[in-house]
Amino acid sequence: MQTEDRGLRPKKIVSEYGDLLAMINEQHDPEPLKILPNALPESLLPFPQTTIRHALSIYLLHQDYIEERDIIEDAYTFLDNFIPDDEYKLFTSLQVSMEAKGRLDCSEWIGNSDISNTMILLRMRTRRMKKRRKHSAQELKSLRRITGIPDKAFPQDDDETEEALELELNL
Repeated sequence: MQTEDRGLRPKKIVSEYGDLLAMINEQHDPEPLKILPNALPESLLPFPQTTIRHALSIYLLHQDYIEERDIIEDAYTFLDNFIPDDEYKLFTSLQVSMEAKGRLDCSEWIGNSDISNTMILLRMRTRRMKKRRKHSAQELKSLRRITGIPDKAFPQDDDETEEALELELNL
């Protein structure tokens, strides 16, 4: 019984994901969310997140050059920015509404259950992304240890995390 698709090789998966990242870097559509820093719709991905993560892991296990490893590790971590399309659309409409009115005051949300529910969903997604980023950092540290490479310092309080934390506190 063949359980593996022979057409899906790590090189092909990583290459297509790299092409996507290059395209995102060159274009502004779709634009990453501001209310959920760098969030993009999951439908952009050429393969499921777990498949891409697995292929990147295989690449890391066979990569000796630090510069190449850093690029692959950044791509691995960036994968956490892709969220389900329905959430992306919902958060995009919330962001447009917030930009149109300026920063909304929390008292405006109390009577509006749609906005309140969206804000709760946004808070939950922010927490999941933060938790997933920490998990990714641990996975990358494990992969470095397996290959005998010293741990890379993974900042826990980078600008994106601070922005997400500030947003979470304001919700």
